[in-house]
Amino acid sequence: MPQTRRSFAGGLAVLATLSAAGQAARASTSSAEAAAEAAPAAEGPASLASLIRRAALANPLPGSAEKAAVEGTLARLQGLAFDHTRGRFILANIAAAEVIAFQDGAEVLRSRAIVGAPRTPTPRLTSAVPSVRLNPPWYVPASIAATIDAAPGSFRMVNGTPVQPPGPRNPLGPVRIGLEASDGVYLHGTSDPRLFARERRALSHGCVRVERAIDLAAWVLDMPPDQVRVLIATGRTRELVPAGEVRVALAYLTAWPGEDGRLVLHSDPYGLDRLPNKGVTRRVAPRPPQAEPVPAAPPEPAWREEPAQPDTPAGTASTPP
Repeated sequence: MPQTRRSFAGGLAVLATLSAAGQAARASTSSAEAAAEAAPAAEGPASLASLIRRAALANPLPGSAEKAAVEGTLARLQGLAFDHTRGRFILANIAAAEVIAFQDGAEVLRSRAIVGAPRTPTPRLTSAVPSVRLNPPWYVPASIAATIDAAPGSFRMVNGTPVQPPGPRNPLGPVRIGLEASDGVYLHGTSDPRLFARERRALSHGCVRVERAIDLAAWVLDMPPDQVRVLIATGRTRELVPAGEVRVALAYLTAWPGEDGRLVLHSDPYGLDRLPNKGVTRRVAPRPPQAEPVPAAPPEPAWREEPAQPDTPAGTASTPP
């Protein structure tokens, strides 16, 4: 992921424009700290914006690009309206190509990710996890079925739709973490983990591929990762429902704290820092689980042919998600 670290304390002068008092002392680090203290109560300790303020206070004056990143990130954060300090919360930062899991406000997991390319961007979305699918089959969207160059026997037809069974060549990898009402966008593993080594990882067709997908799925399900690996090793497709609510935000944050707590600048692959008000974050209201959590090892065949359902948004992909 881009790890260009710049000094930011003075950049908090940008935050003063969001304060009720509108104070704008920009000439020194102390004026930036005053601006941070003047930020609105709505962006207090329970907000994601507060993480940016705390990370930036340690650093000196920024340049115009850094100011644009901070200002654009804060503007986009206003559309999230999620309290990351309550319960389980997953933040997929599109600009950073990174996924972070929070438990009651504490970071518990961080993973590199692959996000949508500029031509097929990952949407900005707040949602919740209805289920986790282990050994997921890949349902090929009708829009790209004719372009699939498949080896004989690698796909099956289910209700007229080509479906790739689970296995090492399946582009979803061993795990798919669903999202409510996301138009076929979700978090999943991959059959090509080499791509996680790239610095710039805006490569997918909308979905978010997660390097530590198994660890993330285990945390969502409140299960030991080794138990999830045992279930995956059976080769059986299982749909598991989290016991409690797990909220998710797919957000575009070009300024965000790194693992050491200091602010990091990320690239702007979608060009949104130049247009901070472009687009909106779509909010999906979580709904109660529709079924009881599935037992750890339910009896079922090695692969069941489920009703066809798209795994990528129609018309957005010419290759796997």
